[in-house]
Amino acid sequence: MRPCLAAVSALIAASIAGPAVAADYVETAPAMIVTTAKVPACDDARVMAQVEDQFEYGAPNTIPASLAVVEFSGLFEKAYQPRGGHREIERRYCQGTALISSGEHRTVYYVIEYPMGYAGLSWRAEGCVLGLDPWKIYGANCESLRRF
Repeated sequence: MRPCLAAVSALIAASIAGPAVAADYVETAPAMIVTTAKVPACDDARVMAQVEDQFEYGAPNTIPASLAVVEFSGLFEKAYQPRGGHREIERRYCQGTALISSGEHRTVYYVIEYPMGYAGLSWRAEGCVLGLDPWKIYGANCESLRRF
């Protein structure tokens, strides 16, 4: 009797552990959501030019050193917030690494926003180089541009 119960128990356990298959189940790819963003991508040359210009203008006025960005690398998107609902401004939060003229590699956080450009008709980018914001314009450790 015990061997029979063990075999039935094993059969039931195997049937429960296996994948459930419905007769009408059809596996489909997840739906893609396509949005038309008005803000450019994180690695767009125009965006990087704005971030670089902002740093090279601000650095001599806040840091007692004439620093410049030599190059950007490792750029990626951290978050994207489309317009809609209670959000009136579309934002793309980005991060990367900046090689500074002093030879240091520093993390750079930046946000691209629309409509925040000239007369609210375009986008603009603002950035913060970690450790080079002594006035904490973007909060401690560039917090307001990190977001996520």
